[in-house]
Amino acid sequence: MRVNMMPTIISPELPDPTLPVTDLPIATMPIAEMPIAEMPIADMPIATMPIAEMPIAEAGRLLMAGELAIIQTHWPALRLAADTTAVHETRKAIRRTFTLFKLFAPYFAPGELEPHRATLRRMMRRLAPCRDAAVFRLKLAAYNETAGPPLLKLAAHWDERQARADEKLCEYLGRRPVIRRLDRYTRLTVSPGMGLPRGKDRVAPLLVGHALPALLFQRVGAVRAWGALLPTATPAQFHQLRIQFKELRYTLTFFEPLLSGCADLIDLSRQIQDHLGALNDASVAVELLDSMKRHHDEADRYRAFQQAELERLTAGFLPLYAAFDRPEVRRELALTLADL
Repeated sequence: MRVNMMPTIISPELPDPTLPVTDLPIATMPIAEMPIAEMPIADMPIATMPIAEMPIAEAGRLLMAGELAIIQTHWPALRLAADTTAVHETRKAIRRTFTLFKLFAPYFAPGELEPHRATLRRMMRRLAPCRDAAVFRLKLAAYNETAGPPLLKLAAHWDERQARADEKLCEYLGRRPVIRRLDRYTRLTVSPGMGLPRGKDRVAPLLVGHALPALLFQRVGAVRAWGALLPTATPAQFHQLRIQFKELRYTLTFFEPLLSGCADLIDLSRQIQDHLGALNDASVAVELLDSMKRHHDEADRYRAFQQAELERLTAGFLPLYAAFDRPEVRRELALTLADL
C-alpha cells in the first residue's frame, strides 16, 4: 500500500495577504501557505496492521489521505504560480483519488464520497487546460528544434494560452469555498470511522484480503472488454481504454506489497499506460489544432506531424495489448491473490 504523509486539517479562514508567510499563525493559514503535517500515515494505529487484515474502508481512507497529502505538498506552487510540475502531480493524485472513490464507495455510507468527488472534479476542470497547454508547448518545442522553419507564431500563441489558463487556475484556487470544501474532505480522510454506513456492527467485517481479489479482477475485466474493439478503435475509444488501464494500474500500485508474484503484470500495466498516455497526447494535440482560428499554415503543418504520430502509436499498441491479454497473466494474478 502507498504510504504518504497525513494531510493537514486546514481552516477556511484566509489570512491577511499583505503579511509574509512566516508571520501568519498556522491555525489561520489556507493550504497555500500551510506546511504539511509531520505525522506519517504509518503513525496511525491501524497502519500497524498487515495490509490484508485492514478493514477495507479504513484502508481506502488511508490511501485517500496519502493522495491528499500529495496535493497539499504541491499546493503552494500550484496556488501561487500554477507551476507545471505541481499541475502534473496534482492531476495524477486526483486521478488516483477518483479510482479510490470508485473502489471504496461501496464500503462508505451511500453518497458519502460524492461531494468530495465533485470538489476534485471542479479542480480537474481548471487543471486540464493548464496541463494540455504545457504538454502541447513541450512537444512543440521539441518539434521546433528540428523543424525548418520552426513554428514560431504557433509557439507564441500557445505561450499566451498557457498564461491565460494558469491565471484562471490561480484565481479559482484562491476562492474561499474551494478552501472550505478541501477542508471538509481532509477531515474525512483523517477521521477513522467517519462516513461509514450505519449498522455496520450487524455485518461481518470485510477486510482487504477478502475484497481485493474481486476488486482486481473487476478492473482486469473492464480492460479486456475493450479488446475486441481494438482493430477499429477510435481515438475516443482508446481514451476510454486508457481510463480503464489507469484504474487497473492504480489498483495494482495501491496494493503492490501484497502482489509480489505479479511483477510482470505491474510492469506491463505501466508500459501500456505510458503508451496510451502518449497516444492520448497526440489525439488531444490534433483536436486542439483543429479548433485553432489563427496561424492556419503553421497549425496545419504541426497537425500533420501529430496525426502521423497518432497513427504510429495506435498501430504499436496492439502487440502491447496482446502481451497483457494472456491466460498466463491472469493465472499469475489469481495464484497471488489466492495466498491472501
